[in-house]
Amino acid sequence: MYIRWVVRRHKNTEIANTNFHDAYLVESYRDERGQPRQRTIAYLGNIRQIGDEFPTIERELFLLRADRILESLPDLTESDRQEAREALRRKVPPLTRDEVIRAFTANLTWYRQWWEQNGCPLSDDELLSIVRTTRSGLEPI
Repeated sequence: MYIRWVVRRHKNTEIANTNFHDAYLVESYRDERGQPRQRTIAYLGNIRQIGDEFPTIERELFLLRADRILESLPDLTESDRQEAREALRRKVPPLTRDEVIRAFTANLTWYRQWWEQNGCPLSDDELLSIVRTTRSGLEPI
């Protein structure tokens, strides 16, 4: 088995330097005459490439969705699943710690601005309380 990537360009390349990468899990086999063939096992999703990069949040979402699809395939061995995951991550790298911290900070900034604009600003203590509840899974106070 292997990952087949199908790349489509944005229809208006003069405006958007964007490609769309579709990932398919494919297996090779021989037909009844012994001829080599390939069959698609599953569509694993797509991801945009803007310029030379896959956007940070889209990388994580793509990998999460593809992993769920791989987990849902009952005839796939764990070895095949892991090999497919590794192949996907060679093309679409998982997030680094620094990328997650930057994204988390940007999200907190956005939420804080939203709360202030909508008349319900949070204090630093309230914000820390929300963050601390993520460890326990409890609802914030």
